Amino acid sequence: MGSKRCFANRFDDYTGSLLAGKCKEAALPLVTATVDHILKELPAPAGTEAAGGLRCYQGGLYGGVAGVAYMLYQVAQCPLFAQARDAHLRVAKQLIDACVRYEEDWGENDPDTRAAFLLGGAGVYAVAALVSQALGLPDWAKSLDKFRELCDLCVPISFLECGSDELFVGRAGYLCAALVLKQKLGMEINISNEGTDESILRITFL
Repeated sequence: MGSKRCFANRFDDYTGSLLAGKCKEAALPLVTATVDHILKELPAPAGTEAAGGLRCYQGGLYGGVAGVAYMLYQVAQCPLFAQARDAHLRVAKQLIDACVRYEEDWGENDPDTRAAFLLGGAGVYAVAALVSQALGLPDWAKSLDKFRELCDLCVPISFLECGSDELFVGRAGYLCAALVLKQKLGMEINISNEGTDESILRITFL
């Protein structure tokens, strides 16, 4: 079958293995080193003089500290990192709590990203729920409720000028977050009391 690339690639397709002849445990040092490097690049904890307030915790999952918390959550779920699971989750909790405080203090003033999975509030609250639930903390339900509340923002057909159905800030992203929560929490995510979820699905996938 011919290549579907959109540009000519003068290199041969890679046919080898990234870890040829090695077991998956060989990736552990690389992953650990990468995580450590990322954590060293993070801003100072919120509340310190060097923190610059909570603004350094904006950006959502795609380009912000919330994405680092999500990374730590995902690493913590891998059996290969079982010994570091609790440590990763504790750091993730510290980071995502600061991101939640930013959303509560500043994010709600930005209508373009409040319901965004990758770039705004929906993703932050989703990760906050996942991290707290993984730690066995009861406040995960509060974060889940905050996520549900954002559903109403997605109901108007054209609630965003930049594209109401797209992934980064639109309905598709919000529904993606709901699916992630359903998969990770093992429960149905009721995002509407009056059938709003059906309306969103119908609008998004027309």
